[in-house]
Amino acid sequence: MLALRLAVFAIFFCGTCGFARSLINPFLIRCNPPEELLGKFCAATMDNDVNADGRVDGSDIGKDLLNYNYDDDLCVSKQWEFVTRFSCRYGYSEEYGRYMATSFGGSQGGFASFNISDSDFLMMQYTRFKNTYCGDPKNRVSPVDKRQCDEVDKMMPADIKCA
Repeated sequence: MLALRLAVFAIFFCGTCGFARSLINPFLIRCNPPEELLGKFCAATMDNDVNADGRVDGSDIGKDLLNYNYDDDLCVSKQWEFVTRFSCRYGYSEEYGRYMATSFGGSQGGFASFNISDSDFLMMQYTRFKNTYCGDPKNRVSPVDKRQCDEVDKMMPADIKCA
């Protein structure tokens, strides 16, 4: 009986093999995404400028990707981890989370030469969502996507500023 108690303790509290974390994390993840689309863009910019130097570079992105780790496997970010991060942290649809996971293509090491200003990164968020994602009619099916794509359609580049 003591061995069973120790095994349960190890699985749920120590996180052996990443198994426990995948069971516990849904209860520990606190979702409080921004309501407005601009807030989502600004949150992503802030999250990706880890050292707050006004630039998003490969080092910042590498550090931010640690926030996508929900199963204790730092080597591989799985699609469900992108979906969780994009829906929970930012409030995007699951479809957009899958889209972003695909756009990264599993390559997390390809950001070494990435280095742009926060304002350019912010504009990149807006452009990717408006033109690339919402520009494809099949990405306007889910209620969340429909609402957010309608919202981005009303935005102009001059509106894209974080306070």
